[in-house]
Amino acid sequence: MSKTRKEILGSILEYALIALGAAVCGAAMGTLMIPNGIVSGGVTGLAVIAYHALGVPTGVGMLILNLPILWLGWKYLCGRRLFTRSLVGILAMSIVTDVVVSTGYVPTTDRLLIIFYGGMLNGIGLALVFHARGTTGGADILGRLVNRWTDMAVGQAILVVNIVVFVLAGALLGLEAAAIALMAAFVMTSALDSVLHGLKATRAATIVTNSARPLADVILEKLNRGVTIMSGEGAYTGAEKAVLYVVVTRAETARLKRLVEAADPGAFMTISTPNEVVGAFSYRLPTQ
Repeated sequence: MSKTRKEILGSILEYALIALGAAVCGAAMGTLMIPNGIVSGGVTGLAVIAYHALGVPTGVGMLILNLPILWLGWKYLCGRRLFTRSLVGILAMSIVTDVVVSTGYVPTTDRLLIIFYGGMLNGIGLALVFHARGTTGGADILGRLVNRWTDMAVGQAILVVNIVVFVLAGALLGLEAAAIALMAAFVMTSALDSVLHGLKATRAATIVTNSARPLADVILEKLNRGVTIMSGEGAYTGAEKAVLYVVVTRAETARLKRLVEAADPGAFMTISTPNEVVGAFSYRLPTQ
């Protein structure tokens, strides 16, 4: 298969993934969020508010609000690629949202279920869209435009948009709706990060030790994890120190602590949670 055909098939798959992810978001909005008076953040939230306040179908509102933003993104940001990928996401989400709303199907009115499943499905859908290098338009493009024209950071601009949306939701739909929207946004963000960065939990350990080689050998043998040995210097004492860096699974963290304690009781160790791990971090000892 030629490279050109591979690229074409890859692009088709990415556009299909964008449409699928946007459709999942639209289904969550149409069955759980909109019928129960719950808004989401960004431009989609403004469209939901327009639906409840003015009767404008949410999908139509999304298109009306997103198209000028999308045009500005095409002109001032990433050109045709951003425009076409975002347009696919916007159209898929808008159409599915209005079709689902028109069916009148509302699986539940329980607030807890709405928060959990509405947020989770939106997060999964957005993760699929972002994985395929697409967007559903709205606040992310608007934030990048504001960042281009002002000194405001992208995250700050998106935060301002969301604050405006939630304030309007509280004023028009009640404080309960705004509070539920914030909780659903938290669940959505958690689901988005989990799917986008992988569900496999890992921990990264940085170990300052006087027994670098023996400790590294123990980790290699007992945990089958690769170890990087770096040179360091104590700022106060000026003494040379070795620094080990190792990535393990969450389940292996307790065992790593025990191994470090046994090999060097005076070692200093910090453990953090990386957002993403790319590449293999396991190690296989050579066969004898």
